[in-house]
Order: sequence, then structure tokens, then C-alpha cells
Amino acid sequence: MSFILIAHMITPLFANRWLIALPPIWLVGMGALSASLVLIALWGLLRLIAPRAAAEAKASLHDGFLGPLAWLLLAASGTAIALTPLVPARGIGQSLSRLLTISSSSTVVTIAPGREKEKIDLPLRPQELETITFETDQPITIRTQKPIEGFALLKVPDIDLDGQKPWSWEKSEGKENPFLGKNAQLEVTNLDNAGKAAPARLSINWKLVPEFPEVVILPISAAVLLITVCLYSLFRLTIRRVAAVTSSTMKEAIGQPIFAVAIVAGIVLLLSFIVIPYNTFGEDVKMLKDSGLTLVKVLALLVVIWTASVTVSDEIEGRTALTVLSKPLTRRQFVLGKFIGLALVALLIFMILGAVLMSTTSLKVVYDARESSKTAPLWSDCATEMVTVVPGLVLSLLETVLLAAVSLAVSTRVGMIPNLIICFTIYVLGHLVPLIVQSSVGKLSIVRFVGRLFATILPVLEHFTIEAAVIGGVPVPWGYLAWAAIYAGLYSAIALLIALVLFQNRDLA
Repeated sequence: MSFILIAHMITPLFANRWLIALPPIWLVGMGALSASLVLIALWGLLRLIAPRAAAEAKASLHDGFLGPLAWLLLAASGTAIALTPLVPARGIGQSLSRLLTISSSSTVVTIAPGREKEKIDLPLRPQELETITFETDQPITIRTQKPIEGFALLKVPDIDLDGQKPWSWEKSEGKENPFLGKNAQLEVTNLDNAGKAAPARLSINWKLVPEFPEVVILPISAAVLLITVCLYSLFRLTIRRVAAVTSSTMKEAIGQPIFAVAIVAGIVLLLSFIVIPYNTFGEDVKMLKDSGLTLVKVLALLVVIWTASVTVSDEIEGRTALTVLSKPLTRRQFVLGKFIGLALVALLIFMILGAVLMSTTSLKVVYDARESSKTAPLWSDCATEMVTVVPGLVLSLLETVLLAAVSLAVSTRVGMIPNLIICFTIYVLGHLVPLIVQSSVGKLSIVRFVGRLFATILPVLEHFTIEAAVIGGVPVPWGYLAWAAIYAGLYSAIALLIALVLFQNRDLA
């Protein structure tokens, strides 16, 4: 009786439209859970092989990056475990297994002459079918769907092959699948053709793809997290002095009240975006993505610039930097460690708030459909909208890292308030550089000179703004992300060189 009561309590939850938005969130959480299990297994193996290294790896959880990241993985894994009963785990599992198996296959069947509606079972699921081709050496008729009682017409007409030209089908939007149900079955007819009876050799070739290609979110999430942890661990083991400065910078950043305020305010605002009416006649999802990307970037910039001022300017003014540099630590290592610490602070903020933004985007798809009286979306639609946020998050992170290098260079000479003013002035002007250059065309020589000077000195931050593409649903090519990363890396390197020059000549006494 207790099981029946629980079933009656859970059934209304499954009928709730909000459950449609949960599978994409579950996939990200399962990616975090998979990465956590792999890391635990690697740590156990390391403990058997090198106990000292395993103890050091465990101690690294208390530093400024792996500790918060471990809590993030724990929260995401717990969310995935809690949502497991509410998601279509079977269909997702079948799609995941299809990612790992060979997708193309074929078979050859011989149809005796005079046979009518001979049944042939194909080892494939119609939901996974991408392409299928029929080719024969004799005229035959193929029926892929059985007639339904009470209906005179078939959903897909019979296929008549003349023995010369093959027949093929390819999956596309709005094109009906040649099969119905969970199994693929053919009914082949090979009748006498003018008394010339001959066996027909039917070749069938097909290609299978995951029913839900969006399940690739799970392995990609796990891979990104594993690569991040492995790269940071390698950094700690190879450049220990710089890593010590990086860890100190991150601890100081996380200990600042502004970090907690930014995280809490970001989560609250992003969740509130779900129910805020934008009055865009069904385009609220796009507005949420635009507003969310801007919010995450601004909060990350505020924390990074504040941290740069506190960890560099205040240490110089308070003579703390002099004490640190009295140890076997060069000024170059000091500056490099500070920059990597600022970049990791930005990465941590983007991982936390980015996960929340992706979740709210998935939920907003369902909420927008309900408020606009649209047809209930599929969970794959929620996943598609959620994935479009990722390129915007990557470019916003690159912009934040670039401005972190600029803020670090400025903080070697000025205090917190001037640093905030200068950096946000560069932020505004950097987004206006294309407009400034365009406005200076055909003007006085001094105007053209100022426009070119701004374009040369200031970073062109419009390279990292793709809100229009995200809103319009235009896919961002990987090549664009690569070139943006190269540009951010080059400008950050120049800013770091300036920071080294300014800090090298700074009197710390």
C-alpha cells in the first residue's frame, strides 16, 4: 500500500510541464558526477602508487580553487542524483550508448520469387535512424508501415523498386520516418513479372545516430571538468612558487565579502529572470540569455578588479609585498601568480553562475511556452537553448581575463578607486572602438588620429560580444572562439608586460 501511495504522489509531478526542463540540467549534473567519480578513482590509484603525492592532492582541496570547485561538483552531483527519478533515463541511456557504438551497418536479404509481404525484421530502432537505402536487382515492392485499421491511407506509401535505381531516405525536419513504433519491420513482395520469376537480392544500408543528440552534454561536461582539474594540478606541481601566489590570491578573493555578495546576488537575479515578463511576444528566452550573460560578466569584472586592487595595490601600500618578495620569489613570479589567480577567480565565478544561467535558460523555455500558450516543448528544445549560452559564456570569460590583466597593470601604480574608474572606462570605450573608428572617417585629421589611437591602444571588446548571435540563435563557429582566445591572450600578454615594467621599477619600501 505504501508503494501505491508513493506512486500516486509522484504521478502529478511527472505530469508537470516543468519536468521537461530537467533533463538538460540533469545531464550537466551527471557530467559533474562522472568527473567526480573519475577523480576519486584516480586519487585512490595515486594513493596506492604514491601515498605522498595522494596526500598532497588531498591537501590541495584547501587551496583557493580546488576547494570551491569540489563544492560545486558536489552540488551538481547531488542535483543530478535528486533529479534521476524525474528524467527519461532509459531514452537518455540508449542515446549515450549509441554515441559509443558503430553507427553504420548493412544487410543483404534474398526474396524468393512469388513471395508476397515477406516480413523482415531489421536490428535498429526507428528513432535512431538517420539514413536508410534500399537497393535490389529485381523489381520488388517494400512496405515499411503496416496499415492501421479504420484508415484507408498509409502514412508512408509503399516503395516500388524497379531493380535499377536505389531508394534512400534521410532524416530532416518535417520529413516523416519510414517506420512506426519501436521496431523496424519490412514487408517485401516479389511477384512474377511477365512470367520472369527470379529471386531478388535486397541490399539494405542504414546509419544510426542517437535519438537525443543533446546527450553529448554529459561527456563534454565531464571532460571539461576533468581537464580543468588536471591542468590546475599540473600547474601546482610544476610551478610551485607561482602556484603559491595564485592560491593566496584566490583565498583572498574568496574571503572578500564582495565575492559572496556577487555569487548570491547573481544566483538570485538569474532565478528571478525566469518569472520576469519581458513583454517580447514569445521571445523572453532570448532576452533572458542576453541579460544573464551581461549580468555574469559584470559581476565577474567587479570581483576581479576589486581583487586586483586588494591583492596588489593594498599589499604594496601595506608593505606586505615587500615581505613576500624577501623570500625566494621574483617580481615576475609575483605578477604572474597574481594574474593566474585573478583568471581562476573569474573562471570559478563563470562556472558557478554559468551553471545557474544554463539551468534558468532551460526552465525559461517551459515557462515562456506556458505563458504564451504555446505547445509544450520537448526537453531537447530546452537543451538546445541551453547550449547556445555556452559560447557567450566562453567569450565573456575571455573578456574578463583580458580586463583582469589590464586591472593588474593599473593596480601596480594606483589604488582601488582609480583602478575601478580606469578599468570600467576602458570597458566602455573598448566596446565603442568600432563606433569611434567609423565616426572618425572623413573627419578632421586630429579626429582621425584620435580614433586610430583609441583603436590601437584600447582592446576591441566587441570581439567578445555575441549577444546578437545568441539571441538570434545563430551558431558560433569554433574558429571564431579560437581567434577570440588568441586575441585575448595576446592583449593580456602585452598588459602583463606593462605590469612587469611598472612593478619592476616600483619602490616597495
